[in-house]
Amino acid sequence: MAIIGCGHVGATSAFALVLAGTAGELILIDTARERLLGEIKDLQHAVPLAHPVFIHQGNYEEAARADIVVIAAGLCTLPDESRLDLLGRNVGTIREIVGRLKAAGFDGIILMITNPVDILTQIAQEESGLPAHRVIGTGTVLDTARLRAMLSEKLNVEGRSIHAYIIGEHGESEVATWCAARIGGAPLTDFCAPNCPDFDKMLAALKKTAPDILRHKGYTSFAIGTCVSRICEAILRDEMAIFPVSVRTTGQYGISDVYLSLPSVIGRNGVEKIIELPLDPQEKKDLLISAGILKKTYEFLRIREEKAAAEAA
Repeated sequence: MAIIGCGHVGATSAFALVLAGTAGELILIDTARERLLGEIKDLQHAVPLAHPVFIHQGNYEEAARADIVVIAAGLCTLPDESRLDLLGRNVGTIREIVGRLKAAGFDGIILMITNPVDILTQIAQEESGLPAHRVIGTGTVLDTARLRAMLSEKLNVEGRSIHAYIIGEHGESEVATWCAARIGGAPLTDFCAPNCPDFDKMLAALKKTAPDILRHKGYTSFAIGTCVSRICEAILRDEMAIFPVSVRTTGQYGISDVYLSLPSVIGRNGVEKIIELPLDPQEKKDLLISAGILKKTYEFLRIREEKAAAEAA
């Protein structure tokens, strides 16, 4: 495995992978060489207490032989920063990274973390020329984990027994699939009746979670690092486990050719199957709105880049 970008998120992802014993080799790449060497030494010292793994600094030629390349490079989201502003700051970096991987002959699976993750995953897939099922984003795996943690606290049920998903954009337009949520096989609303929490308020609080963390500590790391570790573990061990990763739609809910998060079966080939949950009319409407926002953002980026190229010529 290779991780490109070893800031807070990339380094924490590497640490989570070491603890899980997921990979036998971790190739780490970052432009900040001194910090990278420090991260590598620190990680190496954890290996005797965790699982055997060869951790070393590498280059794109070495990364090209990896089964999975995790892309965590780019600038972090600033509090209250718009999607377009962040996209403008990170798109060039992602194009360069994917271009270098392609030139080196990479033919594995790309897992995108860098935000805005849905648009950048789509760009990575198009730039790489890899099949869409082998270019995925962490999407709403983190949002889903946050939702389950909130429900666990409210309902006094262990989080892994809660099956509820956030789908759509990893961002403001994300959608909670309340009608498909289950606890122990029972519908969520049946389980919590007659004292169900206010689901609208819960979703609103969920959307404020990342900005709140950013204000307190300046970045997020532990939860997203764990998400990366679990997705990679599912791929390398061919688990056929379900995660709401960012995938290229092929007609699900009438949506095509846009990357957004839907529950997907993850195995050795990446996305093995995309699952369509039963949605109520409002949830489906909200998902279509989310898809529309992503399409509009992608189109805006394309027009802006074409204009910049024309002006440069």
